[in-house]
Amino acid sequence: MPLPPYPEFDEVMRALLGDIAPVVTFESDEIDPPYIYVTRVGGREDGVADSPVIDVEYVAATRAESKTLKTAGQERIRAAGNTAPGGFLIDTADETTGGQYLPPLQRELRGVTATVRLSYRRPRG
Repeated sequence: MPLPPYPEFDEVMRALLGDIAPVVTFESDEIDPPYIYVTRVGGREDGVADSPVIDVEYVAATRAESKTLKTAGQERIRAAGNTAPGGFLIDTADETTGGQYLPPLQRELRGVTATVRLSYRRPRG
């Protein structure tokens, strides 16, 4: 019997961070801040766990608000090892690149980005 697929990275990130701000996989003028924009930029699975590298952009109306959002997300990610938000078993979680301020895509918004690596398993039946 084949194993079930790994959960999608954005589903795991929504379960982990969705109560802090909406988690999205695209940016649009129609999405009001604050929100957390996630993109998988690397990583691989090894048959036991999937270990995506994820860019996480915290977007808010002001630099101070984006920094506050980033701090909340950073603390949540650092504490995510050996937890199961939304039923997704996360073995490890760490920040590989700390927060950096970004020039905004939309001039009125401000963002802080970080890169994280999670390691999570397939769902159990």
